Amino acid sequence: MPDQRLTQITNFWSDVFEKDGRQFSRVVIESTYPLSYQLSSTTASVMMSIRRARANINYSKTEVYDGLINELAVRQNEAENITVEIAIDYEAPFTINFSEGIPARTVIVFDRMHLYKVFSSLKIVIDPGHGGDDKGGSGPVDLLEKNVALILAEQTKIYLDKYGAQTFLTRKIDQNLPLRNRFNLAFKNKADLFISLHTSYDKNPEVKGLSVGYNPAAAGSEKLAGLIAAEVARKIKRDIREIKRDSQLTALKNIPGIIVEPVTISNYVEEGLLRNPHLYEKVALGIFNGVKEHFYG
Repeated sequence: MPDQRLTQITNFWSDVFEKDGRQFSRVVIESTYPLSYQLSSTTASVMMSIRRARANINYSKTEVYDGLINELAVRQNEAENITVEIAIDYEAPFTINFSEGIPARTVIVFDRMHLYKVFSSLKIVIDPGHGGDDKGGSGPVDLLEKNVALILAEQTKIYLDKYGAQTFLTRKIDQNLPLRNRFNLAFKNKADLFISLHTSYDKNPEVKGLSVGYNPAAAGSEKLAGLIAAEVARKIKRDIREIKRDSQLTALKNIPGIIVEPVTISNYVEEGLLRNPHLYEKVALGIFNGVKEHFYG
């Protein structure tokens, strides 16, 4: 029988929550008793060494990638010693609170103010591809690219708006819209970035994966495409099929522009993924992370 005098770590999780109109990252450690710990931090991590404790949870790393927190890990170093590591993308102020109960909770709250500083100066045009008579690609069942693109764009706008970016949708409804009108919105608003949302399509139903195109005429577009491809792939767990130059985007001139196709709608499995609303949230967060890396790094 386990020694009941030891604190049992029963759960370990993270989320982003809102308070007074601002977003914060939160890490929660649930346990049977209050924790006895020593704390240390660097620009890359926060470490908590917990004494007289056992972990009744998986010791392996858990991916988060919420724009600040990258990974969580719990390690049972000795019979009565646990190390909790919170890997972070950049140094951020944090507070630690404790609440009694069943379970007891130690809550580490990180300030995400830096993200507001990154995004508040940006003007971003978000383009849901296709629309109206232009349906785009279609899935093996019945999904249409034009509808998927609008949901992806709306979700991306929500994430960017939360942190003060000025965002502009090229279309908000199902309508025909010439490509030049989409680009003109970027010129009119002196956009720092143009993001077009699509899905891939191929006559071969076996083709799958993520594709990102970029404006070869604008400095930094290729790097941005690589960052966004990596972050979206990490969130949705799909392979990067290609990162390519897109000649249509050269009409944007020196405005960095990308086309994100997170999945291939003609693939039966990936069309199925598009029926899960969480996929759209993950794609949006991946784009958010990629943009953050580009303008912060």
